Amino acid sequence: MSKQKDPFDGFFHRAQAWLPGKSHLLNTSPAKRLMRVLHWGMSNNYYTYQQALEGKAGAHMPFNGETVSVLSAYDYLGLIGHPKIEEASIEAIRQYGTSTGGVRLLTGTNELHLESERKIAAFKGTEAALTFSSGYLTNVAVITALFGKDDLVLADQFIHRSLTDGLLLAQVPFKHFKHNDAEHLEHLLQQHRDSFRRILILVEGTYSMDGDNCPLPEIIELKKKHECFLMIDESHSFGVLGKNGRGVDEYYGVNPNDVSLYTASLSKTIPSNGGFVAGSKELIYYLQHGANSSIFSAALAPAATAATSAALEVIQDERWRLNQLEKNIAYFKTGLKNLGYTIREPSGHIVPLMLGSDEKAYALSSAMLEKGFLVSPIVHPAVSKGKARLRLCVSANYTKELMDQSLAAFAKLSPRFSNDSVELPKQNIRPKAS
Repeated sequence: MSKQKDPFDGFFHRAQAWLPGKSHLLNTSPAKRLMRVLHWGMSNNYYTYQQALEGKAGAHMPFNGETVSVLSAYDYLGLIGHPKIEEASIEAIRQYGTSTGGVRLLTGTNELHLESERKIAAFKGTEAALTFSSGYLTNVAVITALFGKDDLVLADQFIHRSLTDGLLLAQVPFKHFKHNDAEHLEHLLQQHRDSFRRILILVEGTYSMDGDNCPLPEIIELKKKHECFLMIDESHSFGVLGKNGRGVDEYYGVNPNDVSLYTASLSKTIPSNGGFVAGSKELIYYLQHGANSSIFSAALAPAATAATSAALEVIQDERWRLNQLEKNIAYFKTGLKNLGYTIREPSGHIVPLMLGSDEKAYALSSAMLEKGFLVSPIVHPAVSKGKARLRLCVSANYTKELMDQSLAAFAKLSPRFSNDSVELPKQNIRPKAS
């Protein structure tokens, strides 16, 4: 299967070595480094980003006049295209239009916002919830509205970039503890607790690049012991973890009120867009008036809020999807391991296929696309240097036929990519950046 036309209209094929002039906007070291990498990827036919799919998202999608199987989409329960969710969105547009015409605080709130927020809160077991126009903005809004220079945040070293940007914008002091290491977290708490008015522990339910879950019971114990606050980004665990999909608290069987607040994206398991924060009524009322992303950013569109409400109903009505997802995870991961690939463990619906070098991740992604499978390469700086990977996202709507076909494609490529000692040909090595 051939890739689409260069999204940069041949720019990187025309330029043997792109170098900006002194007065060019991109005459910075980071920009030049990235442009050199892009040139390398284009020159080696390894660029698989921004492939324009030509139809409704799902396991199979039209692409360049053929069909491509998507192995890296966030559609964990296979809800994109669900007729109930689509009809709810269409009806919302008919009744409320395509936009609210304002921000939530002024003229942008309608009944659909309130309905979706009530359903989110009930699903999470909290008193209230508030939606934002993206998951990224949600995290930035919450952190900047609640914490500042007199506080300390202790964050897992693998938190999402949106959380880090929120910390930087809030100018709140923060330190990282080793990934999922409760002992290191306690060491930092003992070292710093008496020096700050408030401390926030910041973790994710399921980590987006590694696929593992936070050790929530141990973290809650430390939160109580040291009288801290706890915030969990549930973007990749909301709707998918636990018996009913309620999230990481249900997965571990802990009281949801032992967590100070939850945030999450509405574009992962929930087939919509936007984000939310869930917590106490007082917290939500304050954020409605004190979070800049709520005050100065347009309200979530009617179609998105309606899709969210309908999706929460479907998750509760069709619990077979959670069971099917578990079966697919086990089958797919076992197949990859049997082929000799290295899977980062523990992992669940996000399966990191570890490759080491950026070059190998780009090359395997490109080779899989040639065989009709779109799978995302994840490289530095999204992950640490030497930890490049393909991020596979298992979905409940994967059939056994699809998984067998993709495993067959991986099998044909395994002699080159399943052994970390195998090196790529020299001509494929990325040129050094200036």
